[in-house]
Amino acid sequence: MAMRVLHVTEALGGGLQSAIVNYARVTPDLEHRVFSRAREGQSTHGWPEGVQATTYSGRLPGFYRAVNKAVRRIQPDVVHLHSSFAGVARGFLPPGTRIVYSPHCFAFERTDVPSAVRWAFGALEYALARRPQTTLSVSPHEALLSRSLSRGNPVVVAPNPSPLAPADEARPSPTGNDLSVTMVGRLGAQKAPDIFAEVAHLCQDDGIRFTWIGDGPAGVPEMLRASGAAVTGWRPPEEVRELLTRSNLYLHTASWEGGPVSAIEAATLGVPVISRTIPSMRSLGYATAGGSAPELAGAVRRFARDLEYRRHVEARTAAVRRRCSTQRLEEGLRRAYAIAAAR
Repeated sequence: MAMRVLHVTEALGGGLQSAIVNYARVTPDLEHRVFSRAREGQSTHGWPEGVQATTYSGRLPGFYRAVNKAVRRIQPDVVHLHSSFAGVARGFLPPGTRIVYSPHCFAFERTDVPSAVRWAFGALEYALARRPQTTLSVSPHEALLSRSLSRGNPVVVAPNPSPLAPADEARPSPTGNDLSVTMVGRLGAQKAPDIFAEVAHLCQDDGIRFTWIGDGPAGVPEMLRASGAAVTGWRPPEEVRELLTRSNLYLHTASWEGGPVSAIEAATLGVPVISRTIPSMRSLGYATAGGSAPELAGAVRRFARDLEYRRHVEARTAAVRRRCSTQRLEEGLRRAYAIAAAR
C-alpha cells in the first residue's frame, strides 16, 4: 500500500502551492492529500492527477481544530506541514503523529514586525521543535536555523525546483539598455515592492523596462506604476511563463525568504537572476547585489552594460538551476518521509 501523505497549509497559493505541486509530481507513487486555507486569487499550478484537496474556510483556531480532526479521519502515514503558521498545528496534532515540517521561511525572519514579535515567533518555534519531527528545508540557510532550534530532530535540505519545463532555446542577450526586468509575487511586505519601485524610478532615465507579475493591497500597484513599472496582476501559469521568457533579467527584491519558487522558475527559463542580499538567497548561490535600492539599480545598469558581469550573473544562475533539480527534491523528500515514518 502506498504511503499516505497529508499536506497541511494555512496559506495556499503562490509559491507555496507550487512547492506542494512539485512534491506530488516527483513522488507520484505516494498518496497525496491536501488540507488548506486558500488565499483568494493566488492559485498557481493545478493539482496533479490523484491529489485529493480539501479547503477550509474560517479563522486560524478553527483551522487547527479541523486539522486535528482531518488527521484522525484520514490517518496519514506522514503529516507534512507547510509554512510557519501551519507549523503551529504541531501543538494540536494527535499523539504519535509522524511530522515533516517545511517552514518555507520562518516567521521570526520577518522584518516588517517589531523585534518583540519576532522574539515571540522564535520562542514559539523553539517550543514546538521539542516535539519529534523531521524538518524539510528549502535552503541551506533554513536548515541552519532549523538545527539551531533542535539538535535532536533530523533536518533534510531539498531546494525547490521549478514546476515549469526548461526553455527550448538559448535566450538572446540584451543590447545596451534594451533591458526588461521582471519580478513575480504578492505585493506584500515580504517581497518589498517599494524597493522594486525605487529601482525602477532610479533606472527611469536609462530606458530599462520593469514589470511586476502579481497583485496586492490597494495602493501598492498604483505606487509601482507611479515609479514607471508595469503591474500585470495575477496571471495563469502559462501566461507567467510567457511573460518571464520575454524578460532579460529577474530582480528578486524580497526582504526575507525561504527558497522562492518564482526565482528558480525564472532561472529554469534561462532568465538570469539578481537578488537582494539576504541569507537564504546567498546560501542558494544566487548572484546578490546589496540590500538597498541604489545598490540594486547599480547592478541592473551594470548587467545591461557590462558583458563580463552579465556572464557572471548568468553563470551563477545556471549553477543554481543545476543544484535545484527535481532529482534532488525527490531524493530529499523520500528521505524526509522515510525518516519521519520510522520514528
